[in-house]
Amino acid sequence: MNETVVLKALNIKAGDNTLVNNASLIIEEGEIFGLVGESGSGKTLTAKAIINLLPKGLSYSADKIITAGKNMLTASTEEKSEHIGKNIGYIPQNTVFYLHPMIKIKNQIVDGYIHHMHKTKAEALEKAEALLYKVGFKHPKIVLNYYPWQLSGGMRQRCNIAMALMNDPKLIIADEPTTALDSTVQRQVMNLFRTINEEMKLSILLISHDLGLVKHYSHSLAVMYAGQIVESGYTNTVFSNPKHPYTQLLIKIIPSLKIKKNEPLVEIPGFVPEKGRDIKGCVFFNRCSKAMDICKDMVAEHIDDMQDHYYRCNLE
Repeated sequence: MNETVVLKALNIKAGDNTLVNNASLIIEEGEIFGLVGESGSGKTLTAKAIINLLPKGLSYSADKIITAGKNMLTASTEEKSEHIGKNIGYIPQNTVFYLHPMIKIKNQIVDGYIHHMHKTKAEALEKAEALLYKVGFKHPKIVLNYYPWQLSGGMRQRCNIAMALMNDPKLIIADEPTTALDSTVQRQVMNLFRTINEEMKLSILLISHDLGLVKHYSHSLAVMYAGQIVESGYTNTVFSNPKHPYTQLLIKIIPSLKIKKNEPLVEIPGFVPEKGRDIKGCVFFNRCSKAMDICKDMVAEHIDDMQDHYYRCNLE
């Protein structure tokens, strides 16, 4: 199977402060890959490094960044921009507010297609209409003439998905795509991503703090904590045999209808640390109920090639 993304040993810093430490992942062609962890774990920064969109003021290094067939470490700035524009669809966080409220949908959805694919506006509008229909609008011509403020949150998100698909990308990065949507609309949006993945055979990087959502929609996943990938593998494997205590806790806090009345909800005490992410020991040490003295100074890495299962922990 071909690989859409190969990321090896990514490090991101803000001055002397390490934000992402030695992160590696592989996204196979045609799969939905979940990147999960609490807010502040480094998920969005990792995704932005993959597509050369890190904020100013941050520095990064990596052994390898291959994105949709392009070596992002050796390509020029112009080559990167052209490649990303043509091959990557990016849906950032808070996309409900991403569209300009005073510019019609049709003008926002076609700009990138005209610029990167060198098409006429008539060609762009024809494709936009077809994609809006594909993402669930029965009357796409009418929607094209709407302003975003005339649409519900779920409808605006469908427009964002259509926009991300305009250039026939090889990869879509969806960063918390169900934020600010109610549960019914969340399910509709995620089912739409699954349909797109199955019908168009493109890869999707799904970034989320919700491990339950990732469980139901991803083929593979990586669990990120304090800038490090602490566990990764096939989704079924990780859920059936979670190895890292952080992954185990994330699974425990997934909401369940089986919870009994007055039963306290499981929570993870403490907060994700903003500093000390490049220590030799385990970054989860201060929040881990299973921590041992050795965890302060070192952490073992385990790889099960048969199950494609990786984790960083001193527990076997």
